[in-house]
Amino acid sequence: MHQHHEVRIAACPDYVWAVLTDVARWPQWASALREVVPYDGGPLVVGGRVRVRARNLPVRDWCVREVRAHRGFTWEQVGVGSAATLVVGIRPAPPGGTTLELTARRSGWVASVVDRMTGATATAHLEELADGLRRRCEAGQCAPVSPPAQSARDVV
Repeated sequence: MHQHHEVRIAACPDYVWAVLTDVARWPQWASALREVVPYDGGPLVVGGRVRVRARNLPVRDWCVREVRAHRGFTWEQVGVGSAATLVVGIRPAPPGGTTLELTARRSGWVASVVDRMTGATATAHLEELADGLRRRCEAGQCAPVSPPAQSARDVV
C-alpha cells in the first residue's frame, strides 16, 4: 500500500512546523484522531515513541525514525508480518506559503489483508490530517492580534 497526499498551506513553514510538531494537540484540529500521546511527553526526537488512537482504526504505536528540523519527520511501526511508515515533509511554497506532503506505506504479508480492512479509512484519515493542519495553520497565522484590554484605571 502506498498513499500520498499533498496540500498547500497559506502560512509560513516555521509556523506550520510549530503546529505540526506539537503532536499531542493534533486531535484538536484533526477530527479523525482521538488521542496522540508522545511517551516521553516532549517534542519529537529520534527513537521517541508516539501512541495514536484514531476513529475506526486500531491503536497504533509509532517510533520516530527521523527528524529533519523544519522540513519533516518519519514515523515507523513494525508488527508481525507488516511494517508501516509515515513520512511527513514540509517545504516553502512561494510566495510565503508551505507545501505539506504526507506519504504512508505499508508492506509485509499481512499488509494486503490490513489494507482491505482499513485502507479506505486510513486514506480518509491521511487526507483529514492534511486538511486539518491547513485549516489550523491558516486560521492561526491569519488571526488578527487583539490589543490588550484596558482596565478602568488605564483610561484617563
